[in-house]
Amino acid sequence: MPRKLTERQRRFVDAYLVSRNAKQAALDAGYSPRWPQMSGHQVLKLPHIRAALRARGIDPPHGAHPSTQLRKKMVRLPRKELSIREERFALAYLVTGNAALAARRAGIRTALSHREGHRLLNRPRVAAFIEAERAASIERTRIDVDRVKREFARLAFVDIADVIEWDEDGNIALKASAAISPDDRAAIAELKVKRGKEGVKARVKLHDKQRALDSLARLMGLYGKKSFVTIDHARERRDANAILRERLLKIARSGEKNADEKKE
Repeated sequence: MPRKLTERQRRFVDAYLVSRNAKQAALDAGYSPRWPQMSGHQVLKLPHIRAALRARGIDPPHGAHPSTQLRKKMVRLPRKELSIREERFALAYLVTGNAALAARRAGIRTALSHREGHRLLNRPRVAAFIEAERAASIERTRIDVDRVKREFARLAFVDIADVIEWDEDGNIALKASAAISPDDRAAIAELKVKRGKEGVKARVKLHDKQRALDSLARLMGLYGKKSFVTIDHARERRDANAILRERLLKIARSGEKNADEKKE
């Protein structure tokens, strides 16, 4: 004699006829929501449940995930906000400018940092966050790539003769501060003045010209690197090319002046 269905089992059979999904039918019938998939699969294996389904015109499938089972279509909603790891990576990249290093700082293993760093950097929401933070930083500090270029140009194209002067006997003297232009003063990294028996001795150290030239070349794309995006501010600015032209004209005038002095 076939076993009689309980009320919950009857609800399971009715729900399965609609959804054709054991998990969903178990939830609809009132089985434990903590393990609906396990409960649905187990209920579907019961002989009297299978007999009831056959009586309703359905041949019950076999296995936990049968191919005939109807499944809900998975819809992945686009993530609007960054995950914790993505945010850590983006903030680290804004500081370092290196995707692999930023990935390591975000907690990614060193062996995977290059691949994962490149993947995170090309993720649209991460790239949009980085660009937005850069633009906000530029607006806050009023520092853009043109100003950075100008500063590197001041260091890269300084002439030692613009800071000190010497005569034929090899006597070296530091020029007065009023005689040194603001661009040349910015190129001075260290200035030491020492008074002794032989008089005042000055020691001048300029910033590294080679390093400044390399940095300027990278910003201008001479090494094949992509330059940063500039933001056009309303105030007037002098670009790096204008500073370079002024320096070249200054050197030319200095050469003509020395030639005239030698003729006299």
